[in-house]
Amino acid sequence: MVFKVLFVLLLACVPARADEALLSHPYWQLPYSTAAVVGSVPAIVNGETLEYDIYWGAIYVGRAFIRIAGVVDISSRPAWHIVSEARSGSFLANFYKVDDRNDSWMDVDSLYSYGYYKKISEGKHFFNEWVIYDGAGKRYYGDKMNRKRSVTPFEGPLEIPVNDVLSAVYRLRAMAIAPGSTVEMDVNTKKNWRLSIKAGKREKVSTGYGKKKCIVFEPMAGDQGIFVAKAGRRMLVWITDDDLKLPMVLKAEIFIGSVTAKLVRRVIKP
Repeated sequence: MVFKVLFVLLLACVPARADEALLSHPYWQLPYSTAAVVGSVPAIVNGETLEYDIYWGAIYVGRAFIRIAGVVDISSRPAWHIVSEARSGSFLANFYKVDDRNDSWMDVDSLYSYGYYKKISEGKHFFNEWVIYDGAGKRYYGDKMNRKRSVTPFEGPLEIPVNDVLSAVYRLRAMAIAPGSTVEMDVNTKKNWRLSIKAGKREKVSTGYGKKKCIVFEPMAGDQGIFVAKAGRRMLVWITDDDLKLPMVLKAEIFIGSVTAKLVRRVIKP
């Protein structure tokens, strides 16, 4: 599934149809803070939106956005609300409609996650879930919905702070990683697992955003098809080698060919 491989990772809201039953994350009820918030990482800025064009081979198939929608208070601590969305272009939507959304709530200072929301709607494929990481209670819990709109609660143990997949992208942007090194993160996607990311060589890449010197990263382990270090398939992410550490290009090998997302615009909205 073209978009599942790429933008569950990262990976403008696309509103659901009025007749579409969806789960609602409890954190959506939290008001955004009006106070100025400056985190410990200069690359992470409130109001940042990254816009990507998505290609299957040379064919344009859709657009995706990753943005910091605002800051909310969780357990008396400020947290970034990060939103990622992908939707099919008019050509692809004629026979394979894509309307995906992922949310993450990440502590402004520690960069660990408080939970996530996921809605994947791709052709006939659908699932919807939300998760809260309860550090004090040492557990995670949430609800998941299948294609038939049947809802099932779930929970499990959580002994250490974790990231969800979307917030892991921003934690990676906060790191100073030299080519040839490897970093690891504790991640939870309804189960706890360890993500290993290898930093490759420096390369110059060009997109609609410009020509930038980047470091290429390769996730080496995965879950639910998010990172594709299995079945002989790879995922590569080119991140700018500067203070902003922007994900410039994301390329995922799929069952036939590859899908590539290219950064075309970065906007900061107050």
